Amino acid sequence: MRRALAIGMAAVLVLGLAACDPDRSTVPRPGEPVVLTGARLPALRGQAPGRIVAFRHSYAGDAARWTQVPVQVDERKVVPFGTQPGTNDAPGTTGTVYGNGAGGPTALQYADPATFVGADGDPTFDADDELVFMASDAGGLPRGGDESEPAGVVPGSGVRVEVLDPQAPGRLGWVFLFRSDGSLDPSAGVDYVDYDFVLDSGDYTTTYGRHEGPNPERSRVRTPTYEITFGDRWIEDGWRVRSGSASGVDVLDGVKDQFAVDTCGRSNATFAEAEGAFVANVDGPVRAIRSYVGANSGPRTQRTHLMYRDREVSITDLRVHQIPQIMDFVDLSAAARGMTYASSTAPGGVTVDGRRDGVGTRPAEWETWNGPQGAVYSRSTFTTSASGLRLTWFQRDEARPPETQCWGDGSFYGAAGPVLTGGIPNTDPGIGPAATVRSTRTVHFLAPHQDPDRLAATAWALTRDLQEPVRTSTTPYRP
Repeated sequence: MRRALAIGMAAVLVLGLAACDPDRSTVPRPGEPVVLTGARLPALRGQAPGRIVAFRHSYAGDAARWTQVPVQVDERKVVPFGTQPGTNDAPGTTGTVYGNGAGGPTALQYADPATFVGADGDPTFDADDELVFMASDAGGLPRGGDESEPAGVVPGSGVRVEVLDPQAPGRLGWVFLFRSDGSLDPSAGVDYVDYDFVLDSGDYTTTYGRHEGPNPERSRVRTPTYEITFGDRWIEDGWRVRSGSASGVDVLDGVKDQFAVDTCGRSNATFAEAEGAFVANVDGPVRAIRSYVGANSGPRTQRTHLMYRDREVSITDLRVHQIPQIMDFVDLSAAARGMTYASSTAPGGVTVDGRRDGVGTRPAEWETWNGPQGAVYSRSTFTTSASGLRLTWFQRDEARPPETQCWGDGSFYGAAGPVLTGGIPNTDPGIGPAATVRSTRTVHFLAPHQDPDRLAATAWALTRDLQEPVRTSTTPYRP
């Protein structure tokens, strides 16, 4: 027994040493972003965002080399929401989300000089701004005697960011941040995400109907692994998987929000037709940001899409009077027929064919849709300060449902998602004491999987990664 224990401990030690290779990154998080606020990077505060650059260190044989990697700074500011204007023709002024009114509730928002939120009052990298790079761009450490600085940076300005996988603490990677001397582009010539915000009406600040919609769009985000289209605020109506051998057909009817499956008095369609405004539209090398407000009697209810190379993260902050419940589900299009829907509660899967299935209402840790069209992973979570709320699940595959659809193609194909019930209290700080309710949906776009067991293993791995994101520490780098 003692000998077996000793062998086991030795094996663990060997594995730990193998996982920790300081010459290179061993962090197995290819799709995960690393986000740091300026508060975590005091040595870079006060710098122009366009002068902050990132590098990884590696070896080609025994030759040390620096490789620039893309980094992005997104500026943020605290602004009031303001109020909807009296007409769509009312001009807007910078300083509130709606470009109208003053005072009232405020929130920390992404700055955008092309909306009424406007540019950050502090144009430098400050404490509440965010810096983001991809974990997959991490590298190793210089060996003793190889410490140096890359060309084009200000000597002595380096910050070493250590990236650690908490699921395997021996797995580490490093990214080095520097101040540029002005000769380097923070994108490093790379663009992981291409976001085009295109209003049918033209320029946002002069043509957008903030009093009432609709405000049709032909907006699109495109990466090497997916394409998403948007038809208006709250109208996410196209998903094309571009990973591996995926066919690239549009499998999405819509990401849909409403009180109940048979209730259309409030839905994405009515949200888009009522008052609303954009907070920010940002197209950077590492991520794109699309953030907006306005959901009928929840004029401060907000959704923010963070779109990375391999994933979309949709964060919804509910700010509305008391409501009975809310459902948020993915509804696929007829082009998704033949795919298989599976979840942590239905791992065996059911075919997306427009015919009802026996999937239950137990909350799912993850969901997948898989077929020649591509594979899509989704995980939804809620955080709230309210008590007594309950989470159940909606799933429906029915080409001709008895309920009238609120918008879209009129059918349920592989439709599924969470339902938050129990009587949601007031969440709007503008009308009194307010609870908080935030939902986060993370969607990964993957190559088609031939083996459903392997896809389930991938789904569990992605879920664990979301539950335990990478950790970081920072130290000055002074060679």
